Amino acid sequence: MKNYDIIAIGAGAGLEIVIKALSAGLKVALLDKGNVGGTCLNVGCVPSKMLIYPADRIREIGEAKKLGIHARIVHIDFRSIMERMRKAVKSGVNSITKEIRNSQNLDFYNAEAHFVGEYVLEMKNERIRGEKFFIVSGARPIIPPINGLDKIEYLTNETVLELKRRPESLIIIGGGYIAAEYGHFFSAMGTKVVIVGKNKRLIPNEEPEISNLAKKELGKLMRIYTGTEVLEVRRRRKGYAVLVKKINTGEQKEIMAEKVMVAVGRESNADFLKVQNTGVETTEAHYVKVNDYLQTTEKNIWALGDALGRQMFTHAASEEVELAWHNATADCLGGAYRRAGEKGIRNSGRKNKVLQYGKRRSHDGRRGFCKGNRGKRDPKDFGISYHRP
Repeated sequence: MKNYDIIAIGAGAGLEIVIKALSAGLKVALLDKGNVGGTCLNVGCVPSKMLIYPADRIREIGEAKKLGIHARIVHIDFRSIMERMRKAVKSGVNSITKEIRNSQNLDFYNAEAHFVGEYVLEMKNERIRGEKFFIVSGARPIIPPINGLDKIEYLTNETVLELKRRPESLIIIGGGYIAAEYGHFFSAMGTKVVIVGKNKRLIPNEEPEISNLAKKELGKLMRIYTGTEVLEVRRRRKGYAVLVKKINTGEQKEIMAEKVMVAVGRESNADFLKVQNTGVETTEAHYVKVNDYLQTTEKNIWALGDALGRQMFTHAASEEVELAWHNATADCLGGAYRRAGEKGIRNSGRKNKVLQYGKRRSHDGRRGFCKGNRGKRDPKDFGISYHRP
């Protein structure tokens, strides 16, 4: 059985742990059952933003006449747009893979693994042991228990990237940022889009003003149902029928579309690892339990990133890398542990009127604004939320 100083599970933010460990002269193992680069590169930030970019250009051309610019779109090459995105993702994966192969003191296991005992992982009939572990295993799409959903070929934020032909119509189940992004993209491509969200607000985690304005603006380009539950999905000769119910009234309606996409949220991949076999506890939703130092319930095992179910963003994971690595090495370096904790944020209730006015003039009537949030305990903590027209 091979032994390692550091084992990082997950080749997204886990790569940052690997870099730190190798720089310290440690023997390291990196595990990932999929492509290296994590969610951001493969199925998240990178591909989605590469699709949103041409969608934005399409919308700008449509609005250009307001500025005295007369232009028209002759043809939108959906296949080319998708292929450009896939080539960029593949290039990124290949580049990272090459760096991993050229790294000394690093073994990469491109396989699914699980714990079989304390500090012991098994994959493909091989077992490895680690002194310290970092669980950075990411998350996957939640598939809700909707009647009939398991009988159709639905799309997720992962499989939608494989499309080669533009669907004529699309129903997106879910009202978060993934639904909003892909609703924007497909509607710009010419697809008739319907978003069905259970929450009473679109993008409910955003500030209310941003949520309301986003719904108003996107609602000009597609149909958006909020406060609406999906009861059933049925296959039809041409596409699918989705039965929905308005939560506050009980009113039911059937919506038809060629394709159905599920975007109701993400759930942790930690259950695949069978972390309970090494003493790590999880929530009912399989998110890894950690303390303020990002330590799990088992000594010398830390967890971070989407596996925790907190802020599922690359930059948040990068900050957690710094904290987890510092605390994992604090004992041997003689340093003090650093504590993570969400700081109380108080809404300042102030909108940037100057910015709002500037956007209104420069974009000919389209609204945008900026909102500041000030920390409760420390006024130096300041956050900005903004809506760009």
